[in-house]
Amino acid sequence: MMKTGLWKKVTGVALVGALALSLAACGSSSASSTKKADTKTGLAALKEKGTITVGMMAATPPYEYHLVQGGKDQIVGSDIQLLDKVAKELGVKYEIKDMDFDGLLVALQGKKIDMIISAMSPTAERAKNADFTDVYYKGRNVMLVRKGDVNKYKTAKDFANARLTTIKTSVQEGIIEKELPNAQLKLLGKSTEEAIDLANNKVDGALVDIPTAILLTRGNPNIALSKVYFEDPSAGAAIAMPKGTDPEIMKAINKVIKESKPQYEEWLKKATNNVKDI
Repeated sequence: MMKTGLWKKVTGVALVGALALSLAACGSSSASSTKKADTKTGLAALKEKGTITVGMMAATPPYEYHLVQGGKDQIVGSDIQLLDKVAKELGVKYEIKDMDFDGLLVALQGKKIDMIISAMSPTAERAKNADFTDVYYKGRNVMLVRKGDVNKYKTAKDFANARLTTIKTSVQEGIIEKELPNAQLKLLGKSTEEAIDLANNKVDGALVDIPTAILLTRGNPNIALSKVYFEDPSAGAAIAMPKGTDPEIMKAINKVIKESKPQYEEWLKKATNNVKDI
């Protein structure tokens, strides 16, 4: 049996310990509550982040391309003008990560970039790995050929067994695979590479969108637009966001797209006129 003095000491220690645990629990609960209160989501979280990383293939003028002025290399184009307005609406700054087109969605899934603005079409396959905004532009496609072959290729059937090229994982790749399944298809990373291969007789035709085609012919006197056009079977060009993007963020971006659609055509024309070499 414990002595009375010892019992009092033990009881006192126990009470102090219990009180300390109680205070610790309260403190933990309070800190947890404060942390939860400070945690921001959606647009507020994005603004707090401050800067986003935007992925694009900056080799597709007039949409996005490198321009060196005064010794400074910058990326310009119609998509950049759209990006400026999107960033302003979201309340963030942006950094551009330039990469091949077929690596963009992989980078988005791997959280190496926060969005893609690169004239990307929201196909059903891509929608499995990304959320897409509303479409901001839709155009047509034309087959480029060497100048001396313009009269040789008058219809799509003339390209049935030809050597063709386009950008890997692009909408144009899908068009060729569907419309010209027997053609020998060479997939490349940049539109400039397509023009070089075509001019050097490594391929017979290159399928690109019309604004890009105009610029490629301007920079390469040996190639020309054929009379063979293909409609864009996709919805058009949209901005790709990570899967599960907060609806508030998507709403803000779509607001910008709706307001900018009439301007985008003008941005495209201006960017086309401003391209000197490609």
